[in-house]
Parts: sequence; C-alpha cells; structure tokens
Amino acid sequence: MLTTSRDGSVLTAVLDTPPANALGAEELQELKALILRLGSDPDGVRVLLLRGSPRFFSGGVNIAMIAETAGREGGTDLVADFGAELQDVLSSLEALPIPTVAAMRGSAVGGGLELALACDFRIVGADSSYGLPESHLGLIPGAGGTQRLTEVAGRGTALRLILLGELVKGDEAMRLGIAQWVRPNDEVDDFALELTHKLAEMAPSALAASKQCITAARSGTNAGFELEIASTRSLLTQADTTHRLQKFLAGARKR
Repeated sequence: MLTTSRDGSVLTAVLDTPPANALGAEELQELKALILRLGSDPDGVRVLLLRGSPRFFSGGVNIAMIAETAGREGGTDLVADFGAELQDVLSSLEALPIPTVAAMRGSAVGGGLELALACDFRIVGADSSYGLPESHLGLIPGAGGTQRLTEVAGRGTALRLILLGELVKGDEAMRLGIAQWVRPNDEVDDFALELTHKLAEMAPSALAASKQCITAARSGTNAGFELEIASTRSLLTQADTTHRLQKFLAGARKR
C-alpha cells in the first residue's frame, strides 16, 4: 500500500508492502491516483517525496504476480499491458510540474529503481544496493529503465548494469550518475526532508518552467531555447516573481 503524509507544502508518499515493497496492481493504481491528483490539483503541494518502508525502497515489480499471470492463457498480454501502464504512470510522475525526490535509504532494484529514475532527485544509502537485474530472469527493465538509465548514466553504464544485471552500492551509484547524493543509510531520510523543504521555498512557477525547459533539451532542436524566452516572459508577469525581485533588491540596498 501507499501511505501519505503532509508537512506544509511537502507531501511524503511511503511504499509500505512488506517484505520488499514490491509493485503490484494495487500499488500501481494507488501511485497512479496520487500522480493524477497532483497533476490536476496539487492543493498547495510543492514537492513530492517518495520513500520506502522499512528496509527496502522497492524490490521492483511483484515477480510472483508476473509468473502467475504469464502462466495463464493470454497471460503474456496481461503482463505486457501491466508494463505499459507502469510506463505511463512513471511518465506522468516524470512530467509533474512539481519537484519529485526519491529517498532510497534501502535497496531499489528493477521496477523500484525505474520508479526512482522517473523522479527529479535521487538520494541513495551508502550500504544499500541499486540496479536493474531483470536479465537474470530472462526479462528487461521495461518500465522505462532502458531509456532513463541511459539518459542519466550513459550508454556504457546502462549496458553494464542491464546486460550483466549488476547491483551497485550507494557510492558507486552516485559515481555512475544514477543518484545525485549518497548518505549513510540512517541519514538519508533527514537529508531528503531538508532538501524537500529547500525546494518548497523556491518559486513553484519557476521550478515548473525549469523542468519543462530541461525536458525540452531532449528534442535536440532549438525548442528549449524558445521555451526559455516564453517562460521568462510569462514569469515576469507573475506577482510571485515581482515580489522576489523587489525583496532581492531591498536586501541588496541594505548591504
């Protein structure tokens, strides 16, 4: 199940399906509902923090569910449909206008890491394991893992981790570009909370526009440059931007 709590403008969602917080049909629907709600009516939520409880971030897609479903008549199509829906949900997570943070105090493998890769920021625990080991099961990371890992860590690292099904510890995960920060495991959650509250203090419209412009860089065209100008024009008309500019200038005059 997915439990949520709110601290000001930070919403924390915790994967809590012992023993490994596997992603099954129920968890997918709960995650989908949360993302749809935040996309259409964030209700003052400025940052989404994803965590796992207690020992894992997520052990990935429920393998027992896959094996059982695939063994039934028409089961391969059902498993593929589940993968397609998971892809859609993670793409919606990635497209949220608010910053998203994955606090991976515990291990994240397979679909669990794919979930984290769809977030903007990733914090890993030094002693936990991370990777996409689906090749050991004769499968691939089909919820966007081949695409997002290649984007954040490069083709060579994606080939290494996916083809070999290799798991790496936190320090190596950060060195490879899979995460932006590594912390001792018992410090991950506190660091994540500090980060989310820093993000919550930033101008939400500017963060949303920045995410759009950064995503536009994928196109390989000038669309991102054009979007920067359009976004700047729009932001300069907003009261929040005007207030922040005036506050900055007032502070500069006092120095």
